[in-house]
Amino acid sequence: MDVHRTHRAPDVCEDNQPSDTMTDLTPCSTTTSATPPTPVRPILLLLALVLPLAACDLIDGTQARNPDLTLEEAVSGAGSAEAWLNGLNHRHAVLTNELLVLAELTSDNYVNENTFFNTAVQNGVFNDTDTDVNNVQKEIARLREQAQYGLDVILVENDPDAAGTEIEAGYHFWIGWSHLLAGDYFTGLPAESAGEVLAPETHYTRAVTAFEEANRVAANPSFELALARAHYSLGNRSEATTHAQALLQADPDYLRVQEFDGVNGPTSSMEAAVYDRQSFNDLQPLPRLDFLDPKYGDLGGTEESPVILQSAEEAWLILIEAALSQDDLPLATDRMEDLLDLVDSREIREFNESGEPRMGASANVQRPNSSDVIVRASASDPFVAGLVLDRVEETPVPVVSGTSVTRTQIANLTDSDGDALETLYLLRQEVLFGEGRRMADLGVRWPVSREEADNNENVTTAHRQPVIPEWLPATYSAINAWSREGDEVTIQVNLNRELVQGRGNRFDP
Repeated sequence: MDVHRTHRAPDVCEDNQPSDTMTDLTPCSTTTSATPPTPVRPILLLLALVLPLAACDLIDGTQARNPDLTLEEAVSGAGSAEAWLNGLNHRHAVLTNELLVLAELTSDNYVNENTFFNTAVQNGVFNDTDTDVNNVQKEIARLREQAQYGLDVILVENDPDAAGTEIEAGYHFWIGWSHLLAGDYFTGLPAESAGEVLAPETHYTRAVTAFEEANRVAANPSFELALARAHYSLGNRSEATTHAQALLQADPDYLRVQEFDGVNGPTSSMEAAVYDRQSFNDLQPLPRLDFLDPKYGDLGGTEESPVILQSAEEAWLILIEAALSQDDLPLATDRMEDLLDLVDSREIREFNESGEPRMGASANVQRPNSSDVIVRASASDPFVAGLVLDRVEETPVPVVSGTSVTRTQIANLTDSDGDALETLYLLRQEVLFGEGRRMADLGVRWPVSREEADNNENVTTAHRQPVIPEWLPATYSAINAWSREGDEVTIQVNLNRELVQGRGNRFDP
């Protein structure tokens, strides 16, 4: 079967402002670390502040790394509100580096074939002492608190002319985004220093409030899509549909990315994991997702691959699931066709994969790296060709979205709660591949960290336990398991079918 890939360069919005202004990013480590980086540009020195774990008490200028520049001096000049917003984009780049590799390893998208990145989460070992999980929690808190400081201090005391503008809307967006991530990835998290641990549903509700405020201040397609995602997470079909449709009406090709800086940093940890360290084989995709890797490859020179933050594809995915929840299969399949049209319009790039041997955990294990290989999603599924690529100097890979689902498959769907919903989950996995979204679809959540528990009496023993849904295999590592006989590869568990049988439609009561 044919694999859908992309064919043109997208229009990219680099930051949360609907202008063409590029956002400068300052340095950070490319590996997970709780220690903030040493910035280059003075106005962003404030972003290296050391903040408490979960909901930081911002901000003490004496903590700035440059002893000649206090926080007050840094934010007192003209344009300080815009500079602070640019700093929030930097903060999110650091958060993305902490989050993305870990979330992909937690899912069945990727497995770690070396020890440079986390080796515990892919086996379902989610300890409250895991440094990587702890770092993600810290960065979510930092993003939220710095955005709140922008609203409470920068716009009030330093740059009031920016109030009511796209800059203020950007602050609200990042607050909402921090709540969205808290809901997606954690059993619960506080929303203030030493505060009550809020359930995911509460974080999603707060995300909705923040995104609505952002849209009220300065309407933007990004905010519409964020609202669609938050309502989707809450199971609110009507609201999610309304905002998904609003996004597609405003910009049917919408794409927003998180940029990185190959010169000053932060560079992309995800690019390092899936491409830059090729001979180390750090992260390897599930064989049936091979054609989507590396989504974030080398662009040449010092340019870093941006990470997809939002795309119009998600709006179509939400609308498809909404139609299936109403048992409207014709509408759902029409929307699947529309989604494939968008996927077909997206860009592909050719990456030099000649240094990617696709070796496994030991010398005698060879991961598929030939287009002769055919793959099936389980022992009861048919074999499919075209899912595994030849790793050569010019290997074509989608860099926005791709899927193996064909129009013929869509035309043959018969059951809204069966094969159609399974196809929708496969579409979600493939189209959103490499964006950290699969973990949330699987329903897995990391625990609140021990460090937070030691400093917050509101953290209970239950909060320090992960969430692993019963529809996942009892042996968690089975989500990554596969076998090979000659040129035939069989995935041990078809998780998309398990999702249909265990969770069902997100919009069903």
